[in-house]
Amino acid sequence: MTGVGCLILLLLAITSITPAIAALRVEDALHVQTQLAQTSQASRQGGPLEGAQLVQPSPMERAVVSQMLTTKPRPKTLKDADIQYLNELLHKAAWFGFERRIVHKLWTEVSGKEWHDPEVSQPPKNEQSP
Repeated sequence: MTGVGCLILLLLAITSITPAIAALRVEDALHVQTQLAQTSQASRQGGPLEGAQLVQPSPMERAVVSQMLTTKPRPKTLKDADIQYLNELLHKAAWFGFERRIVHKLWTEVSGKEWHDPEVSQPPKNEQSP
């Protein structure tokens, strides 16, 4: 095969692969990387990651997230990153267990009250991870 033929073959291969690569979004790539990392870590530890199970947020949790987002003036403890994170959580159908714990901790910081939701069982304090 000549150099020109190889070049044409290479260009054809690249143009057929490029649309598939372009179709991947950054979020898709990050999601896959996260799943691979979790799977790898879980297999090394011999079990599922703590807090990686999906949970359905209770109506009270959704209401609290909405309340934290709409409170004016915004509490000083809520940073821009927290607001963005809460906004994303508000629109998710299911949360990971660690996301639920983050919402509970944010609520405790903002309100000054300990989180309590009769619909969500809480592990005893000595069993919660730091």
